[in-house]
Amino acid sequence: MKNINKTAFIVSLLVLIAAFSVLSMTSMPEEFRYTWVGLNPWNGVEGLAFTVRYFLHTSVTVTYIITVALLFLIWWRLYAIFHRIWH
Repeated sequence: MKNINKTAFIVSLLVLIAAFSVLSMTSMPEEFRYTWVGLNPWNGVEGLAFTVRYFLHTSVTVTYIITVALLFLIWWRLYAIFHRIWH
């Protein structure tokens, strides 16, 4: 990857943020769903970390390493899709 397509980069980050916002909204109770607490994408990232820890029974450090790796993998694939569209 010699040069980064800036449009694909920005759109892939926005789609990733939107996806984790939706994940956060679906996991919130109804009274918090459409507030800033429900729209916060970090809650979706914490939900992903909780899921990794729950199913894999890992320590906190390993959980966050796996979570960051999954976030990077999802972003990388989104970037590849959008780069192919605009290239």
